[in-house]
Amino acid sequence: MIRFEELERLGVSVAAFSDKSDGDCGVTSRGDRAAFCARCGVDVRDLVTVRQVHGATALQAWAEDKGRGAHEKESALGDADALITNVTGLPVAVLVADCVPVYLCDPVSRAIGIVHAGRVGTRMNISGATVAAMHVAYGAEPANLHALIGPCAGPEAYEVSQEIADDFSRAGLPTYGRRLDLWAANAQQLHAAGLLHVHIYIAALCTITDGRFHSHRANPDGRRNMALMML
Repeated sequence: MIRFEELERLGVSVAAFSDKSDGDCGVTSRGDRAAFCARCGVDVRDLVTVRQVHGATALQAWAEDKGRGAHEKESALGDADALITNVTGLPVAVLVADCVPVYLCDPVSRAIGIVHAGRVGTRMNISGATVAAMHVAYGAEPANLHALIGPCAGPEAYEVSQEIADDFSRAGLPTYGRRLDLWAANAQQLHAAGLLHVHIYIAALCTITDGRFHSHRANPDGRRNMALMML
């Protein structure tokens, strides 16, 4: 497990990311998921998740949503790839295995967001859309927001088809031949949405090559890492 102290120092209670030592935090492994949450000081029965669809929709989680998607997709909050909330003590999470987890927090308006930015979601600018959703819902000013781009497929290892790489390049997103830089792409989109460069942190950990994390590219066994956040 990794705890992101950069965000926890700003008043976030939990900003964590599971690794292989935490087991499989996917929907079929209730025991591993519950144990990881417990290590973070979170009751898994309170957890809120979404049915991830590789889109650019962010949903707002309220106190009454506690437990939505805690154990199965059917009860999740909805079809989306990001969650935002200003409810203290409400844990929100996304699942990844090479896709980008983006953690957002505003210490001024006291609101957070957690984002699943896969290749498609990055192309659709889900990070920027979530920043906008936090501004609408909570009055969070982008310049006050802090973001952390967590472990995901890194630019040295994430190779795609030439067609996909060309599409990213035409959209103004960074590529290196057929390799995509999802770290820099999401940082670029967050800055374009109004975040200050000094408020954007990149963990610079590649799930494909690091060995500590579940990776669909390295081993497509269906296991998932959890990106967890709570005010």
